[in-house]
Amino acid sequence: MSVKWNIIAPVKKPADLEGVAPGKLPEKLLKPVKGGGKLHWRAADAWEAMVEAAKVDGIELKPVSAGDLYRSFESQLMVFRQRYQKEPIPDAQTRTFEGVKWYKKDPKLASLAAPGTSQHNSGLAVDVHTASGPRLEWMIENVRKFGFSWEVVPEEPWHLRYTEGDNPPAAVVEYVTKRDGQAPAQPATPAPQSNPNAKKEAAEMPFISIDTKGQAIRKAQRLLKKHGFDCRDDGDFGPKTQATVKAFQLSRGIEATGNVDLLTWEALLA
Repeated sequence: MSVKWNIIAPVKKPADLEGVAPGKLPEKLLKPVKGGGKLHWRAADAWEAMVEAAKVDGIELKPVSAGDLYRSFESQLMVFRQRYQKEPIPDAQTRTFEGVKWYKKDPKLASLAAPGTSQHNSGLAVDVHTASGPRLEWMIENVRKFGFSWEVVPEEPWHLRYTEGDNPPAAVVEYVTKRDGQAPAQPATPAPQSNPNAKKEAAEMPFISIDTKGQAIRKAQRLLKKHGFDCRDDGDFGPKTQATVKAFQLSRGIEATGNVDLLTWEALLA
């Protein structure tokens, strides 16, 4: 179906989301939104600017609920399990989660992305209350001015995503400058990598968890020591090494699982 508001742009994520697991955002990246809920601070600035512009035109923009902005992985998982099941349902909409196909229980239920795949989990999406009539018309004319676009049209007119990463549009820059007395913050310059092949090498390394042994464990332990963490070089991934991995992950803004996964290998090899 062709609609005049087929306004869909790819999402460019802010640099500070690099390496952060969806649904596991640290509080320092989140900003409260009026009415409840939080967004990534870049998206929050853009949303606030758009809300104020809409108000000038006599249009009220607000989220459906506090849970329709940033969602933790756990909250997305809870709702996902309410709406989808593993047992097959003929002709039902499906989602793939953890390598398994899930079936929507009732076609009347709103669709939901699998946990970890939604822009809500990155704090970049907001569901707008009553996205229809004059409100939708205003959104059609203005969302791109503030760095937002739709994802699925025409089925989800309420679902907007902030798409502009660390380059907020002029309307957002103007609003933030007036609000704060200075222009929006610029992203920090990434520290140079001593190993430009870190990503490639990390992709070749195995996933490591508690009680595993071998040369890969020894390599991880040596790299931990290289980065200044106290770690025995014995090739045994026991509780002490796991605790050291967690400390390293926290220092790099990686989810502290204690497992040496792809992101952790990249950071270790950098």
